[in-house]
Amino acid sequence: MKYNISELIKNGNEPFDVNEKVDFSSIASLHHEVRKITPVSIIGKGQLTGENVLFNLNIKCELILPCALTLVDVNYPIDIHTEEVFTFKEGAKEVDYDEDINIVKGNFIELAPVIWQNIIVNIPIRVISDNAYERVQKQGDNWQLVKEDNQENDIDPRFAVLKDLLKK
Repeated sequence: MKYNISELIKNGNEPFDVNEKVDFSSIASLHHEVRKITPVSIIGKGQLTGENVLFNLNIKCELILPCALTLVDVNYPIDIHTEEVFTFKEGAKEVDYDEDINIVKGNFIELAPVIWQNIIVNIPIRVISDNAYERVQKQGDNWQLVKEDNQENDIDPRFAVLKDLLKK
């Protein structure tokens, strides 16, 4: 997923198609929350505008993430629309721009790291499988799962004395 800047300049301002499938499974194996990732489909357009290259992309894949309650596998589809701007302007700095911009170092624009960054940013903090609440263990040694709406108003005998103090 590299684009040679000199080739882009030679082709001019005509939009070009981006249609790639990338396997990020080796990188995903290093991420503690991602158990598996399908090949990532990247479809969109790119266009040279001056010293910038604008990519308008749609990123699709499916992740396998652990359920936050039961740790079973949960399929989580990713479908991201993003616009990425790369600049190869000499001396460009990120602070000089109002929007997010990727500064190209060298002669090639590398899309893969930006695609992976978009996927990682869109992973939710936690996912819950469909019937997780039915499958989760309801009680164990010295503990019991209590739903808020089913809580009893039993007062711990150790705190009963405090109740009397509040009445005074």
